Amino acid sequence: MRFWHSIAFAETEQLVDISIAAEELGFTGLTTADHLVTPQTIEAPYPYSEDGSIWWDPNTDFPDVWMAAAVLAQHTATLRFMPMVYIPPLREVFSVAKLISTAAVFSDNRVELGAGVGWMKDEFLLTGQDFHRRGRHTDEMLEVLRKFLGGGMVSHSGKFYDFPPVQMEPVPTEPVPVLIGGVSKPALRRAARWDGWLGINFEIDELEEKVGQLSAARQEAGTADRDDFRIMIALGHTPTLGEIERLIELGVTDYNVVPWLFSHGLPTSSIDFKRDTMAAFADSVISRL
Repeated sequence: MRFWHSIAFAETEQLVDISIAAEELGFTGLTTADHLVTPQTIEAPYPYSEDGSIWWDPNTDFPDVWMAAAVLAQHTATLRFMPMVYIPPLREVFSVAKLISTAAVFSDNRVELGAGVGWMKDEFLLTGQDFHRRGRHTDEMLEVLRKFLGGGMVSHSGKFYDFPPVQMEPVPTEPVPVLIGGVSKPALRRAARWDGWLGINFEIDELEEKVGQLSAARQEAGTADRDDFRIMIALGHTPTLGEIERLIELGVTDYNVVPWLFSHGLPTSSIDFKRDTMAAFADSVISRL
């Protein structure tokens, strides 16, 4: 089991100290959150709250996930970085490829792409992207990104992108893992075709059904025999050691500790508080496994 900690909603000025502490405590990596802006009025319902309202206010920090990874990698040696999740169809593919490849190079191959299709239609309207075709757009973007990140001269001809041979440099020396977030059938099918699935805000009793659906999607995609396929989960609360052991039985390979806003209801907190809660989890769960 790999253990990650979410730094969503955390204060930007604390991120270096959080990263250093996470590495010292035995966490595999940090996950980040992706939003370009917070509209004053959000029409789209937030899918992870009962009433559809968001958890944060407009003052909450959302630094760019790839710039953050490149910076924090300079203060750590082994810690990995992954957005959970990044929304590729909000952007055009060339800029996305350049950001990921640069972060991967500066981090010495320590970034992973956690991708989703997004829920906030308001942001899509602001960037001029088609919210209703975001699934198909994402599928093609992932194919183009794989070409660019693999290096060399590449071309593409598809529904959303059509370009002659071009080359992007620098590129990472190892493949960037791609894990897919979402709970819909298309999301699970998409995850089955790539390197893993990301599930958030679950309770354990809900997971067994989803893991079964994912297994069926992997059978259909012909990836059921991949022993490196990953399942990364974040429960709606801080888990006990027994709950982590149950997740392992279900086939979960990575666990993401939820951000402090979710687990403690605190929009802001001191770096000392964050270190203490991370250390408590490391002592009660990570060190015992």
